[in-house]
Amino acid sequence: MNNLLCEDFLSFTRKAIRRLEGIRLSHDRYLELLASWLSDFGDAITKQQLINLPPRHLKTLMGSVCLPAWILGHNPTTKIMVLSCSEQLAERISRGIRSILSEQWYQEIFPTRIKKGHAKVMDFETKDGGGVFAASIHGNITGFGGDTIIVDDPHDISDVRNPELLDATAEIFDTEVRSRLNNRKTDRILVIAHRIHDRDLSAHLLKEGKWAHLTLPLEATRDQTYETRYGKWHRRKGELLRPEADDEDTIARLKKRNVNPAFDMLYQQDCDGQARPSINSDNFPIAAGDHAHLHCVLSIDAGNSDGDEASFSVIQAWAFDENNLYLMDQFREQCEFDKLKRMARRFKRRYQPDAILIENTANGPALISEMRRKGKNRQLIAPITPRGSKAARLNRHIDKIRDGHVQIVAGAACRAEFVAEFEAFPHGEHTDQVDAFTQTADWYEPCRALGKVPRRGRPPVPMVVGCNSQFSGFDPRKSTTPKPEERGVCAWRGNSNRLYAPNGPFIKVKSG
Repeated sequence: MNNLLCEDFLSFTRKAIRRLEGIRLSHDRYLELLASWLSDFGDAITKQQLINLPPRHLKTLMGSVCLPAWILGHNPTTKIMVLSCSEQLAERISRGIRSILSEQWYQEIFPTRIKKGHAKVMDFETKDGGGVFAASIHGNITGFGGDTIIVDDPHDISDVRNPELLDATAEIFDTEVRSRLNNRKTDRILVIAHRIHDRDLSAHLLKEGKWAHLTLPLEATRDQTYETRYGKWHRRKGELLRPEADDEDTIARLKKRNVNPAFDMLYQQDCDGQARPSINSDNFPIAAGDHAHLHCVLSIDAGNSDGDEASFSVIQAWAFDENNLYLMDQFREQCEFDKLKRMARRFKRRYQPDAILIENTANGPALISEMRRKGKNRQLIAPITPRGSKAARLNRHIDKIRDGHVQIVAGAACRAEFVAEFEAFPHGEHTDQVDAFTQTADWYEPCRALGKVPRRGRPPVPMVVGCNSQFSGFDPRKSTTPKPEERGVCAWRGNSNRLYAPNGPFIKVKSG
């Protein structure tokens, strides 16, 4: 058993954490991958390593507590510097390392001992000249050095609201932390952290292109195979890092709740680069002229209730043609359901929409039910279940925005707050206007791709009403029966004016 603890870092970690925290590690496969990467760093196979994974996934215990104890066990002359975002976390890490080195089981397998008289909480030495120095990355580290530097969570999550502080941390890393290496050719630096911003230290290091980088999103965005010291790990799209600890409902709550940092950044580690749309006011041209003759769609993101802490309810009126979307009007307020219902009916009377898109969350289901009570409304209502994270949904339409195809009509009072939310996304406090837009754009794109959008100044051609399906290149005009694998794809049935979906009622097709 002692041989296994001495030779296998994952086994060592399981033992150390069980003794230190009183918990048994799960057998989730990501732990094998993480242990493999940390083992490579401990063995000096990689000398500059960056690891990004979500909060509460053992990165501090494995990478900043167990790994230094493991390195000192194999080479007690190693000088290790551990830096973190706060003095409190640095002290907790240092205490954990000391506790492991003092355990009887550790001393049975390794000769490393803490030197008496040099055993401060955050600065202790081994009898062989190695040791650990722990501090805040923002503290005074002048005069201290190391053969191995571990930077654990260099940013507090609240730093997301202070980009200047993020930049300052990156500058400290470049000018002070790197200079603490005793030998820059042979020594090692590990940065292990969760992502919080596109200007955080991880983003700064990734721009260098010289770091071995492991990123582990909470929810896999694609099929991927990883090589580990314990065999191959085939991770499927949608698979969670800890299936026993998280489920779909938990993920849905995180996606809804996490705005700043966004879910894509904090939990997905910006794994697909989706959390950085870089949109500004110049991307939304002012649309002059009269757009009343164009067809229109309403998009509703229903909040929960009124009050300062409640989410906003948003109703947007979008006119559209074959090229552009035009924001004509918007209601946005932290309001009770009754007011939302009244405003939805008012927008419907005023704009006579071809479809009313309502997100099927929060007060959305109640609004859908209420508006469907009248028969003439039923065919217009399209319940929308969001697909993908907020940033991923916006990312689908970035080119449209940047190319100026999303315009705001001249004189629209909502322009300032609408643009401001896009400029702040995904780090702003709210995303309701962005969500209402992406809901509209997701509905509009299949219609436009299939030529169902009426042209300006011409009689409108047949147009899908209430289509919230993803066509994925499938042309419904060429098939009459949806195939099982075409889940969510609509299809024509015979020569009727109805469009059928395999998982729901028919979707009305409107002519003229």
